[in-house]
Amino acid sequence: MKSIERTAEENSEDPFLIAMADQAKLVQASFENRQCSAEDAVEALLKEIENNEARKKEQAEKGFDGLTFFVYRTLLDANIDNPEEVTLKIKGAFIEYPNWKGSDRSLRELRNQVTFAICAATEDLDQVTELVDDLFQILEDPNRH
Repeated sequence: MKSIERTAEENSEDPFLIAMADQAKLVQASFENRQCSAEDAVEALLKEIENNEARKKEQAEKGFDGLTFFVYRTLLDANIDNPEEVTLKIKGAFIEYPNWKGSDRSLRELRNQVTFAICAATEDLDQVTELVDDLFQILEDPNRH
């Protein structure tokens, strides 16, 4: 648990590690509340580490940075058509608005660009809204834990 938290803190720009640390905290809470055994907790944490290693391998194969791969995996998991194409449009928006964390205007514009990119790939507006909210919830506040 401590190792996962430390790695996430040292790499606070990697959304996958942030999510992994959050998942590790859920496992720890489950153990502390006696909802799972020590063996189950260790197994769950090891599974998170294995998943992260597989993620890093796939990310390297695609040549994506952490943010780009996070967006790609999120779109892929949501069954968005042409996830690589949509991801590259979203990456372009992040490049266009590099100070989005410090500027409300840039954040609004970036969210609009991300929303438009995903809308172009699906007609399910509820799914688009949920995806954009989920992406930015993790990306806006990486130190929330």
